[in-house]
Amino acid sequence: MDVEVRIPADDSGVTLTDLYRWFRQDAELRRYAEVRLRPPRQTGGAMGAAEVIEVIGQGIALASFAVSYATWRQGRANARQVQVVIIVDGESVTLTDGSEESVRRIVELLSSNSGSDLGPDGDNTGSNGDDARNDDPGNG
Repeated sequence: MDVEVRIPADDSGVTLTDLYRWFRQDAELRRYAEVRLRPPRQTGGAMGAAEVIEVIGQGIALASFAVSYATWRQGRANARQVQVVIIVDGESVTLTDGSEESVRRIVELLSSNSGSDLGPDGDNTGSNGDDARNDDPGNG
């Protein structure tokens, strides 16, 4: 899956570069995904950001992406006032913080476009977040 990250009001590119470096330093994310800067795909002749972050991965990598984003956001005072747009297959979410709600929105976006079901904690537990184990003590 190809995830694109844009920061529309980041004219200097400083915040985007900071987020990119954060993703590149996240060992868990790097272990399962490729993270790179690239020029944005232009549509309809509109001018946009000079660069975007592209994250390519599946499953756990994309769950790690959501957590890594939230951690970056919470640790950066200047990032708290920036809108971050995450785009997957033409669908997007615009985030303004690193809250649990933002992480949930990222996971929902990734899940709806991945063909696999990530649970609410980013694990592969199924569409309702329940795992498939049998909790009946009589069927051990």
